Amino acid sequence: MKLIPEERFSQIMQGEVETWLSGLCARGRLGGELYYEIFPLPGAKATVVISHGSTENCEKFHEFIYYLLQEGYSCAVMDHRGHGRSDREGKNPMVVHISDFQRHAEDFHRFVHELVIPMSAGKPLYLYGHSMGGCIAALYLEQWPEDFSRAVLSAPMLGLDTGGLPVWAASAVCNAMILLGKAEQKLWFQGDYNPEMPFEEDGSASRARFQYYQEIRRGESAYQLSAASYTWTREAIRAGARAVKNAGKIQVPVLVFQAERDGYVSPKAQERFVARLGRGRLVRVPGSKHEIYRSGNAVLKGYLTRVFTFFDGTAL
Repeated sequence: MKLIPEERFSQIMQGEVETWLSGLCARGRLGGELYYEIFPLPGAKATVVISHGSTENCEKFHEFIYYLLQEGYSCAVMDHRGHGRSDREGKNPMVVHISDFQRHAEDFHRFVHELVIPMSAGKPLYLYGHSMGGCIAALYLEQWPEDFSRAVLSAPMLGLDTGGLPVWAASAVCNAMILLGKAEQKLWFQGDYNPEMPFEEDGSASRARFQYYQEIRRGESAYQLSAASYTWTREAIRAGARAVKNAGKIQVPVLVFQAERDGYVSPKAQERFVARLGRGRLVRVPGSKHEIYRSGNAVLKGYLTRVFTFFDGTAL
């Protein structure tokens, strides 16, 4: 596996990777509302379906998709409802909002059954979920245990980092604001999209990857989500708790990666989740921030090697 050199990252992504991906990609809108990208690879050994995190989108995973394709996997990804080029449920397009987190799982199930399974031609399906997408992935595995053969959850949002505030108190604040008619408003401590956000505040530990995506984000308003609504936050707390409670229903092997320097999600919730799994393992990644898949090459190589080895069938 050869990673893109960080010193020439933008040049190679723009000049080689994106051009190659465009030649493979089939784009569309499921039901006219959910944007997706599918990358069918002739002779693929399996298909990896990606579930992205909060405020993210398909394009942010193009480098990761490139590596998956190089390893012989077809790929499929969709912009979750309220994200990227998919339809918004709330009135403010810059605020992540959904009235019921279960809709995410049901959207994803529809995507898998209507588009991914027909594309896979009977080959195995593997699931990769990051952050919010990891919570969606866990809910999916608990409700529809037959669809995927293996799953990787990377820094999954199974509990929010509430900044020292007890979870019950954070939930109470959200409930109060919803009762006051502010259900779709952004959390009081979160600001508007900042095109000049410093690297140190990002979830990536690679400056080259951060700068490349920041430039893309500046030019695409659909990618400029900056905050979560009170309802989304309440629903995310509930969904994470439900995913942890029902983890024992998951029947397939699950590899859970935990970032060493994660300021977004709760590591303890991840540990409780893994403890309840029938076949699960927690892997801590030293030197990583929340977006482990966008680490510097020194960390990224070991992480991807572990992901691909697991997908290739190596036991936990």
